[in-house]
Amino acid sequence: MQTSGVTTGQLRAQVGLCITVALLMNGSTGLVCYTTVESLDLGCLLQWDCPHASPNTTYTVQTKTQGDPWQDVSWCVWVSSRSCDISQAFSNFELYNMIRLGVHLSPSSTVWIEPRKFDYSDFTFSAPSVLVSLKDDELLVQVQFPCAANRRCSLERCCPISELIDPWTTVTVYNNLNHSEHQSRTVWTQEVVSYVELSGLAPGQNYCAVANFSFPTFSMAASPKSAPRCVQTVSKSGLLPVMFLGIGLTCLLLVPLLTVFLRRARRAAPAAEPQPKTPASDHDPVSLVPLPSVPVDLCDIHVEFADDRNLLQSPLQPGPDLHPGKHQ
Repeated sequence: MQTSGVTTGQLRAQVGLCITVALLMNGSTGLVCYTTVESLDLGCLLQWDCPHASPNTTYTVQTKTQGDPWQDVSWCVWVSSRSCDISQAFSNFELYNMIRLGVHLSPSSTVWIEPRKFDYSDFTFSAPSVLVSLKDDELLVQVQFPCAANRRCSLERCCPISELIDPWTTVTVYNNLNHSEHQSRTVWTQEVVSYVELSGLAPGQNYCAVANFSFPTFSMAASPKSAPRCVQTVSKSGLLPVMFLGIGLTCLLLVPLLTVFLRRARRAAPAAEPQPKTPASDHDPVSLVPLPSVPVDLCDIHVEFADDRNLLQSPLQPGPDLHPGKHQ
């Protein structure tokens, strides 16, 4: 009976040990870890607390993107710290991203805490900055986004979050003297910098612009509003002195130019003088010679046709007699 009791006690101890190990592997008893995620501008900092773990316990962090297997975060393998910056582990925020913590109970035994998602519900953003410029009655607002903590693009330069996501950007313009006069416009930003134009501004007023943005399709993950930037529109009465000044300057420039031009035109114009007649060329077939006023007898004019050429022969040249009977 004593032997049987010892055997029964050993069996109970072994069963209890197996149950304890099973519970530890499930992370439900004896090994409880609390994980939190902080995310600012698409960064990701995982922190954990395992109250019942030994001070010498080491940890490993793994990540998983939708469609891919679990992968170790190379700089957070077998570490004794209680946090891990895994900002560089994620690059596609349109897919599901998962994180899990592994607790090393021994060199050959690791307990994986239940994974958690990393998505828009964890996101927080810094406020953007705005620049404003006025053209006629239109206000152009340029929105610049904060640098992403995710350093996928480069470690040496600012990587705006708009290089990683396409945020919804909302710009609000209001009258600084009458806040009830305001207008807003929301655009889907697909460029690194967002430009928004607003019109219908009243002259002679002071307008301010603010902007904020949110994660695509999830307005709950939105940034705070930017600091306001203001601009003064020109009043109509203020335009008159400017117009008169412009007209006066134009006249001052044009009058001397016109005076110089007219003087040069007068100097270049020649005095009106009678032009000499051009003498007739000796090679002209017919010379215009004034006819004498002496009467000419038509009988003294002779015409000759030879070799199909028409020749005009003067009375001084001899020619065949067209009237032979008259001289017989």
